Amino acid sequence: MPRRATVLIAPLLGLFLALPSATWAEAYLWLPASYKSQLPALQAAAEVAATNPRCLTLLKGTINVDHSTQEAPVFRFLCRDKNRKTFGFLLDGKSYKAFDPSDSRFHKGPSERSMREYWSSCQRAISDMYEDYRTIKILTKKRPKPILYQDATVGIAIDFDAISLIGEPLQFRAECIFNSGTSYRIKLTGRGLEE
Repeated sequence: MPRRATVLIAPLLGLFLALPSATWAEAYLWLPASYKSQLPALQAAAEVAATNPRCLTLLKGTINVDHSTQEAPVFRFLCRDKNRKTFGFLLDGKSYKAFDPSDSRFHKGPSERSMREYWSSCQRAISDMYEDYRTIKILTKKRPKPILYQDATVGIAIDFDAISLIGEPLQFRAECIFNSGTSYRIKLTGRGLEE
């Protein structure tokens, strides 16, 4: 039988009543519409989360979109311990074991959401170089595949042409290298003039 969470009910004559709520797998769980098919896996992962000896009360369970795909979901749980401190942890949605993002980041690559953010940030950064050039024309129109580095950084390469302030035609490849979130650096290399 699944372990039951305890919910405090409003004070009644100066006393607090503690009543059992729904099972762990039914309470406090949420998924975005695009991951609704993962609800049974989230419920099963919540049952496993309930066995964490430190987790006295399960507060929330959801998908971790930065580490998940439809085929390999990763769930994030938020718990409260006996000292009323909250803590979070990740569970692999297939094995229901603790998920370590540092082990799989290089092999798996960034999530779809992260790639959209990286692509958008890199395009903006190149467009913002207008102070250094007369004109800039971005040639890479579709989002490229990410360049995955062993130190868990991710690169996005974008080709662009520019006209220098003195009128010279220039050809560049800009690689935006993301450390985490939207923190990145840009590496510019010349592509050479095509004849």
